[in-house]
Amino acid sequence: MSCMHKYRLGLEELDAAIDGVSGGIGILVEGPSISGKEAIVYSLIRQGLDDGEGVVLIPTMETGENVLASYGNTKNLRVVDCMSRPLGLDRLDSANVKYVNGPGDITGMGVWTGRLLAEFSGRPVRLCIDSLSTLLMYSSLQLIFRFLHMLNGKVFAAGGLSVGVVDEGMHDQKTMASLRQLYRAALELKEGEDACYVRAVRLTPLPTPWFRFGEVIE
Repeated sequence: MSCMHKYRLGLEELDAAIDGVSGGIGILVEGPSISGKEAIVYSLIRQGLDDGEGVVLIPTMETGENVLASYGNTKNLRVVDCMSRPLGLDRLDSANVKYVNGPGDITGMGVWTGRLLAEFSGRPVRLCIDSLSTLLMYSSLQLIFRFLHMLNGKVFAAGGLSVGVVDEGMHDQKTMASLRQLYRAALELKEGEDACYVRAVRLTPLPTPWFRFGEVIE
């Protein structure tokens, strides 16, 4: 059963420090816009696919075709595409990619994400929304809160892992506090002089140490 499954994050030192993540939990990936979040998201998705989990990804700045091209094994990857239609690209739904009208089409995203999660019923599943900051540019905090509460409820009931990505410097304290209500734990990111660092908060009794995971790109 997926509720017994331990989820790995794809970051070796961090995974060793937390000894896997139990199902039924949400993780908020927080950091400034240039803190290497793309590398973290790639690791999270790649690890899920490597572990044979079902993965549902909502990317708000990339087309579904580009996302699929980033991963070799897409058998268990499903994408809700928010970008193709706003760019004027005429695409038909496929097994891997479902299309909505844009980042403001919360209803369409909710319907397709629910259906895609149901495809993986009885299996370990992880949902990733990259990013919440983009969604908040098109819809109110109240609407996004209800949307995330609904999706996280489905993921948690299935013993899955839900990940949300946010550019912390873009939002006021009220918005960040609301998002943190929806995700019990966090991966906090920061930049040093020549590298990016990550630590986990609320996945262990105390925050983990900061672990290096990538180079700073000027």
